Amino acid sequence: MLQASVVIIAKNEAHVIGNTLKSLSGLTDDIVVCDTGSTDNTIEVVKAAGCRAEQIPWSGFGNTKNNALGLAKYEWVLFLDADEAIDNELKNYLLTLDLKDTSVVYKIKFKNYFGNRLIRYGEWARECKTKLFSRKYTKWNDNEIHETVITPAGGKEKILEGYIIHQLIDNIKEYAEKINRYAELVAQKYYRDGKKAGFFKLYIYPCFQFLVNYFIRLSFLDGRLGFITSYFSSYYAFIKYHRLKELTINSRQ
Repeated sequence: MLQASVVIIAKNEAHVIGNTLKSLSGLTDDIVVCDTGSTDNTIEVVKAAGCRAEQIPWSGFGNTKNNALGLAKYEWVLFLDADEAIDNELKNYLLTLDLKDTSVVYKIKFKNYFGNRLIRYGEWARECKTKLFSRKYTKWNDNEIHETVITPAGGKEKILEGYIIHQLIDNIKEYAEKINRYAELVAQKYYRDGKKAGFFKLYIYPCFQFLVNYFIRLSFLDGRLGFITSYFSSYYAFIKYHRLKELTINSRQ
């Protein structure tokens, strides 16, 4: 068994969390799912899988994840989202990992899926995030959104073998709604930070995002799928900066 806890933040994830927990079977004796107010049967699914369910309040992505760290049994924590299963290569590698150097933070590569199709090109084919670290050495920053693990001075990053299997897009309508929610949070953060949305950010940058992903990052090789993923990258940039512009204008009235 890996001498590390798996910590997962969840809300209304009953439809996906069972698959994630199944992929973790045999990895560790401490899997804790921190529920932030589910109204479906997420907690029942977690308990049926033999995992620990804890209920915590939502206080933004960074702070909520840091609060969840305090519920882990072990010093080392593998932090996953509810729809992030691990493949067998990653599980086997984790089981051989020597977790002695607390100054190391481990990154894991992603395989992102649109339905049952793997996204092979573009921005979402390059994801690699810090997922395993010592909670005594580091933590998440307190960003309300786009939170990251802090790597202190002198810390080292290493990439693990294997992949996280992530169901990035299952339903286009639901994903568009998710992007709108994220864009609103980011726009509000930008506004608080005093950022501005000029002509370039409003009109050129979204187009640039599409062109970079579709042509330079070769999303066109994914066919229709590549067009959709490139479009969503552009759409996200467009929405967050136009919402920032609205917030700025409204503040002057």
